[in-house]
Amino acid sequence: MEKAPDGDSLLAQMIAAQLEQEGNGEFFQVMPETSSPNVPSHISSGPWITDECASMLSRPCESCGDVGENWVCLQTRKVLCSRYRNGCAVRHATAQDLCALHLSTVDLSVWDHKMGAYLDVFAIEELRPAFTALHLAKHGTPPVFPDMTPVLDLGGMDLDDDDDKKPAAKTF
Repeated sequence: MEKAPDGDSLLAQMIAAQLEQEGNGEFFQVMPETSSPNVPSHISSGPWITDECASMLSRPCESCGDVGENWVCLQTRKVLCSRYRNGCAVRHATAQDLCALHLSTVDLSVWDHKMGAYLDVFAIEELRPAFTALHLAKHGTPPVFPDMTPVLDLGGMDLDDDDDKKPAAKTF
């Protein structure tokens, strides 16, 4: 391993620099919760349809019109902007009793407003239908969960084809 002029390895220096930045609040680690008292009561019981989810990904905030960083309420399916934009999702979660869970249209993470925490879609099965439909709408492929099993059967469609075929709208 290459040594820096002061004798430390470059890797050791890089790790030390990262730890210093973390101490300054520049980095942080998120550990999503593996359960929530708000699941499943804060999730709409209707099916999640990929075509509808595709429109959710591109819609502006239904309250203020912002298009930057939006979240989908898992109960009402309203598209609302984040706390870092105009805060419409936060206000919605506070005003509506059963609207604590929102899914980000940017990175598909799930936030529980009542717990103040991210939720693990891999550990909480009730989150999977919404996550799966939005993932398919956003990326064109189904998500793969830790057991490496695709979440849905695409009817024998070969995902390795170069034809850019998209599956028909699916319901979850």
